[in-house]
Amino acid sequence: MSAAPAPLVVRFGAFGDMVLMIPVLKLLHQRFGTACDVVASGPWTEPLLQRVPSVAQRFYLTSRRAPYWFNRSQQQLVRWLRSRPAGAVYVFEPDEKPLALLRRAGIPRDRICTLRDFPRQPGEHILAHAARLARATPPAFASFAATSSLPLPDSRPSLTDADHHDCAAWLAAHNLDSAPLVLVQAGNKKTMKGGDRRRASNVDYWPENRWARVIEGVLSALPSARVILCGAPSERPLAEEVLAHLSTTAREHARIATDELPIPRLLALQSRAHSLISVNTGPAHAAAAMGCPLVVLFTRHAHRAADLYAPVATTAPIQIVQPAASEPDPTLATITPENVLTAWRALSSSSST
Repeated sequence: MSAAPAPLVVRFGAFGDMVLMIPVLKLLHQRFGTACDVVASGPWTEPLLQRVPSVAQRFYLTSRRAPYWFNRSQQQLVRWLRSRPAGAVYVFEPDEKPLALLRRAGIPRDRICTLRDFPRQPGEHILAHAARLARATPPAFASFAATSSLPLPDSRPSLTDADHHDCAAWLAAHNLDSAPLVLVQAGNKKTMKGGDRRRASNVDYWPENRWARVIEGVLSALPSARVILCGAPSERPLAEEVLAHLSTTAREHARIATDELPIPRLLALQSRAHSLISVNTGPAHAAAAMGCPLVVLFTRHAHRAADLYAPVATTAPIQIVQPAASEPDPTLATITPENVLTAWRALSSSSST
């Protein structure tokens, strides 16, 4: 089969959303025989997509909500779209704005598949929904023999030797290269926005003293381990408060790394870590992609179920810890440190079966 023009993918996702797009990008590459061009946003996206061989050109919007005539990146995108060969277009966004930009670029509707044409089915995993769209073919390409029956590829990005060497050097510089590494991700994007992290809207907040009790339990069960508190630089105050609740001995075995984990190093670190304990956030999806054994504290809401968003299948064991089922719309408050430690201990038994 001769290669078609590169398919174009539009997805304005957060870090975890883009990790879940990797299997879809690989699938489209296999179907069309050509790596995808991607329109996206967010500073985390470029270092991730650089490590996905199924991605070719990349274009990033500075804002997709601003009016077209007030946003230069949208105008540049339209010019870029007009200049590229006309291939199949896949829009993994439910709103009108991406379609409006495609219309400005003169791309006919019969070259486009969009989530608006493929409503999500009851109980359908978010990744299964995206894969269903990727297996469809725009009407203009109906005669192109791109098979739709390919299995869904894995979600693992391809790290370079330089990525692994950088991580190894960082670990050696901090005397962490010979110990089992247990990663802790206590914050999420709402924590990064600042303000009182205990506010009601931050449903993934879990008290700092409970994180400390989990770390104490991990070090009691695995005395040779070193705990690394991960996150973005803005999450350092949260990590410092967690550390302040630790005993002096435990504090000597824990390190805050929120200012030292660019995405390539984080991915490499996850690929060699013993495990990760995390709230539901992008780095948890990345850990699943990298095969890192994983415990996720996951809220259950009336308007969404955890089984729709939980990390996709991976070669590493995953444990999802949820609030008490008796709560009508619970936060993480009903999850205890022992609940989390029990799930973490189960990772070892899961990996040995």
